[in-house]
Amino acid sequence: MRSNRAKASLVSLTIVAMALSGCVTTQTDRIGANDGSDACYQYRVALDSTGNYYAEDMLKGAAIGAGVGALTGALAGGNMKSALIGAAAGAALGTLGGYWNSKMQQGRDQAILGVMTDLDTENQNLNRTQVAMDQLVNCRRAEIARVKADYKAKRIGKPEAEQRLALIRGQLDKDYAIASSINQNIVKRRDEYLVAADNIEPGSAEKIRTKTAVKPQTKKKPAKQTASTPASQVVERTNTAFETSERINSTTSSIQQIAQKEATLDAV
Repeated sequence: MRSNRAKASLVSLTIVAMALSGCVTTQTDRIGANDGSDACYQYRVALDSTGNYYAEDMLKGAAIGAGVGALTGALAGGNMKSALIGAAAGAALGTLGGYWNSKMQQGRDQAILGVMTDLDTENQNLNRTQVAMDQLVNCRRAEIARVKADYKAKRIGKPEAEQRLALIRGQLDKDYAIASSINQNIVKRRDEYLVAADNIEPGSAEKIRTKTAVKPQTKKKPAKQTASTPASQVVERTNTAFETSERINSTTSSIQQIAQKEATLDAV
């Protein structure tokens, strides 16, 4: 039995190492070198830097899943083949429900408090990402407006204007690739918190997902003061994370639209 456990641990570590080796990139790989031609480069750096938080934590979830899966497979099947199957399945499930399961090892009360604390950090980082994304988008739009103003005032001819806009479109394409990658990791993490919220307060995930995004502004009556429990605070923080992630998703889509619709002379 001890031999199976040792082998399972080795298998899980090997599988996770193989999985992670294909995901590691440097910031220069992702955003490109600063050659001085990009007036918005600092904002791209800022956006990319916020993405490190989401990527690192998701990889940890996969590692936990692989380790548990390998050990479970070895104990159930009693051989290396079972361990391999368990590790692979664990890695796949590590990013969906693995977070809550790992928290529950501390006991339910501590798990709820832990999720609540993590959500505070999550929401802070989501806000940073939204700010960085807004700054990058605003900078790109300012650059586009500058080119169009120069062209309209006949300070530059059409060939130069088109060349400068083509450069901006290429930069926007890179921005979109970075933002999209970050957004994908945010959605994975969001789903983890929804699973946790649903385990803490059944049905809350569906309510958060189906909540109307835009409601008419109406004068509300003061709400009755009710005691805020740790469980309700988790749901509230999860809802906040969901709403911010939706805004980030919308901004990500707008980057692509700017490249296609705004960064052209047709829009002058």
